[in-house]
Amino acid sequence: MNYKNDWFKWTYDGNAFGARTSTESIFDIEIKPTVRSFKTFKEELLNNTRQIRDTFSEPLDLFFSGGVDSEVILRCHIELKIPINVIIVKYENEYNALDLMHALRICNELNVTPKIIDFNLEKFFENEAYEIWSKGMFLNSGRLPHMKMLEYSDNIPIMGDANPTWFYDRGVWRYLFREVDYSQSVYAKIIGRDAVLDWYQHSPEVLLAHALEEEIITMRSKFGTMDDFEKTKYRLNSRIWPSIKIRPKRVGFEGKLPFGHPMSKPEFMLNFNQTHITFKNTHISFTEEDFFNRMIIK
Repeated sequence: MNYKNDWFKWTYDGNAFGARTSTESIFDIEIKPTVRSFKTFKEELLNNTRQIRDTFSEPLDLFFSGGVDSEVILRCHIELKIPINVIIVKYENEYNALDLMHALRICNELNVTPKIIDFNLEKFFENEAYEIWSKGMFLNSGRLPHMKMLEYSDNIPIMGDANPTWFYDRGVWRYLFREVDYSQSVYAKIIGRDAVLDWYQHSPEVLLAHALEEEIITMRSKFGTMDDFEKTKYRLNSRIWPSIKIRPKRVGFEGKLPFGHPMSKPEFMLNFNQTHITFKNTHISFTEEDFFNRMIIK
């Protein structure tokens, strides 16, 4: 897999870069300290962009959801004048109408011409989702269409998963590694496809630099919630790129439902979850001190 200096591995049952083979499979991660120094979050985002570009000879294809994580990737490429193709997926019944609106707006602002792909979610779940899911027993039905989308890329597919995440637990802010964030990367490994699908974790310097940005330090000094973290993420990114518009976090399958509505996915996706996903997402987390100690060379 493509991690800078091999700093990171996910494992299932001790098998590096493996996949879940049963509902009892154990997910874990391995971290190798490789960092001696790092710069600001923006500088490391740009360095990450250059590093990934230099890793491959093929063109890059960004699956652009319209969310802030993929927007940051696009803005890095634009700022560095590094070519990247932009692919936007449009679901039927306006399931991703709001994200689509932001994706098209941002492309227009940045003078980018995207390739737009029509994708029928319901037919996918009727005909193909289970076959894909069974290859790795993945944790969220919402990840399965993203795996199918790899077929729509002729080059190196890029997705903006595994963005730096902190959460508040019993009086302590902790850095979070979530099993679900590697779902697409696990699938790409299963099918033998070169890809960068957890883009933010390609370089550990990105995570470390993010942790020391003023907004994140201030957040960690207070009691908090995941909502506080999401708001902090937007404040940080919009300071770096003032053109980034703050908007509610969405999952991309809501249709016209209001933000926070309990039916945040179509019924056929919820049914898929209830039928097949009977095990929980593994969360691995570290305190601030442990987080730095694991990645920085002493």
